[in-house]
Amino acid sequence: MRMWTDWEIIRRQVAIGGRVVNRNDKPVAHAPVTLTVLPKALRQKVNNLATAVGADWQDLDERFDRARTKADGIFYFLDLPAGRYTLQGVDKRSGLQDQKVVSVAWDKERTVKRAKVDLKLSKT
Repeated sequence: MRMWTDWEIIRRQVAIGGRVVNRNDKPVAHAPVTLTVLPKALRQKVNNLATAVGADWQDLDERFDRARTKADGIFYFLDLPAGRYTLQGVDKRSGLQDQKVVSVAWDKERTVKRAKVDLKLSKT
C-alpha cells in the first residue's frame, strides 16, 4: 500500500519549445504564447475543462494550452500528445504578433521529438 508520503517520480518532457523575439531579434519577456489549433482529442479535452471551470476559464493564468515567456523570451509546453499545433505569440504592449505551425511526435521509447519554434513578432 502506498503512503501519502511516498514520492512518485514523474518525468516531464518539453514537447514544444522556442523563443519570442521582436523585429530587432531582442527577446520579448512575459509575452503570452497560446496553442490556437490543437489535435482533435486535445481540443476536446480543452473544451471539457472549459465547460467544467465555467466563465473563469478564459482568465486562468495556468493552462496547458498557454505559456508565458521568461525574461530571455524562452517558452515551452510540456507533455503534449503527437499532432499538429498552431502557436501564436503576442506582445500585449505593442500589439505585434507571430503565428507558426509545428508538429509534435513521440518515438517508440516514449520520448518526445521536441518541436522547436521561434516566433518573431511583427505587425499583422
